[in-house]
Amino acid sequence: MDDIFSFLFNTRGGLAVLFFGGIVLVTLAGFLLERRTHKMYVDRGPKADDDDSLFS
Repeated sequence: MDDIFSFLFNTRGGLAVLFFGGIVLVTLAGFLLERRTHKMYVDRGPKADDDDSLFS
C-alpha cells in the first residue's frame, strides 16, 4: 500500500494518473447526473407566441 501512495504522490506519472483519473471521474459523474436531470425536467418544446412569462 505504501508503494501505491509513493507512486501516486511522489512521481510525475502518478500525479498524471491522479489528474487524468479525476477528469474522467468528473466527466462520468456529469454525464450520469445530466441524464438523471434530463429525465426529471422534460423539454416541453417552444413556447407559444401569446405566452407571457416573467422568465421568458
